[in-house]
Amino acid sequence: MEEKKQEERLIARINVTAKVEYLPPVIDFVGDVSRKLGLGAKDSKKMELVIEEAGLNVITHAFEPDEEGDFDVIIFRKPGQVVVAVEDRGMPFDFKKFEKKEDSGLGALLMRAFADEIHFVNLGHAGKRLEFVKNLTYKNIEDYFPEEEKTEVETKPVKLKDEDIEIRFMDPEDAVQMARCIYHSYGYSYGWDFVYFPERVKEFLQSRLLRSCITLNPEKEIIGHFAMVLDKINSRVGETGMAVVDPKYRGNGLFKKMKRFVISYAAKKEMYGIYSEAVAVHPFSQKGNISIGAHETGILFGHTPSTIFFKKIQKQKKSKRQSAILYYLKINDGEKLDIYPPFHHFHMISKIYEENELKRDIIKSGKKGKQIKLSGSSQVNVNVKSETLRAYMQIVEYGEDIEELISYRLRELCMRRIDCIYLDLPLSNPFSQKFCASFEMLGFFFAGIIPELYDCDVLRLQYLNNVEIDFNQITVVSEFGHELFDYILKAYKKEYEIS
Repeated sequence: MEEKKQEERLIARINVTAKVEYLPPVIDFVGDVSRKLGLGAKDSKKMELVIEEAGLNVITHAFEPDEEGDFDVIIFRKPGQVVVAVEDRGMPFDFKKFEKKEDSGLGALLMRAFADEIHFVNLGHAGKRLEFVKNLTYKNIEDYFPEEEKTEVETKPVKLKDEDIEIRFMDPEDAVQMARCIYHSYGYSYGWDFVYFPERVKEFLQSRLLRSCITLNPEKEIIGHFAMVLDKINSRVGETGMAVVDPKYRGNGLFKKMKRFVISYAAKKEMYGIYSEAVAVHPFSQKGNISIGAHETGILFGHTPSTIFFKKIQKQKKSKRQSAILYYLKINDGEKLDIYPPFHHFHMISKIYEENELKRDIIKSGKKGKQIKLSGSSQVNVNVKSETLRAYMQIVEYGEDIEELISYRLRELCMRRIDCIYLDLPLSNPFSQKFCASFEMLGFFFAGIIPELYDCDVLRLQYLNNVEIDFNQITVVSEFGHELFDYILKAYKKEYEIS
């Protein structure tokens, strides 16, 4: 219970009878609370509008006309975010009802939503939930230092001895210095957007979902940063990133030192491993991962927008999106899992497990493993990241409507002009063998494996929505990385009929 409080704080839960006349006071309450939690007047008004539409959608479509239904409106606070959700226990979403309509149901909500993230969460027998996530506005790093510091000044490289540096976990009061280090290294081009807002960084640190490692020089200035982000406080696998070294201190092996510091912490916590997304435009971060024992598990074409995330702060000319290479570092052995890879990817998936020395029982046929029945309706969670134009679909449960549901959600996301759409298949479920080819017929193609992502291994498929990739800009450094790249490139060309 204490862990949940650290991750999010419930502000209010209102149970509402599913009738239009009861909706206006609830909408007013959402606006008032949103403003008290830090949203500006304009954003809180937009939040009112999307929650009103979500409520009307439930009232209109979740219950029969003569049915006495109800739904919940939930407001909670996450680190740096306000989240408002609409949750009901009415009829499962009937996507077929909206297939021929251009502006109705959840599709309309998705098209008009202002949120930084939108989550469609299937709760099974407990119903379904639609979440709107809005990032709070904080002072950005430029407000913390004078104008003269914003001008780039060429400096000579500084060589340090091991005894000259201090590596430790970051405290909330270090957030401003850390953001300045990232700003001086990357300007506003760094992909993890919240690092430019010290107050938001402090909230993440206090939530214990972020464990940041910093390096200090003899003057106690932060010259390097490396972080691990957890989905939940008790997650057995973490995502590492935000690896930054001040340009004048590069060449001192600080990346490797900081990553080993975080690995040591993860080992003491008996975590299974850590994964990361290394940029493919240059070899340095890949070599850093390989040097500490990590191995490739996949490649995401066009994963990272080349334009900056905060367009209001600084604009850049638009160019092509950049690709990322997935790495996994095994730290401890987890439980031995039964894995059901699709037949046509069996060899490559087996090779990925072999390279990463992961203990798995790889089962060729579902008939030889556990027997499960296909449920009546599927459970698919969707997470839309508006700022980066990425969306993630997670299959929770396979149902008889899975192919139609994925097809419908894919069309929604394409209409909203989401660039990169990912579909995560649970490899512990034998139905992933059966349905993978059907999803690939929709335009998805192989991306790779992510171990223990949702307490199980997932096969990630990727879909590019009119995204042009410059494959000459993709650098791969290892022999297995080249083999994996060739495999995914072949799948991409086959899917998009490119010779």
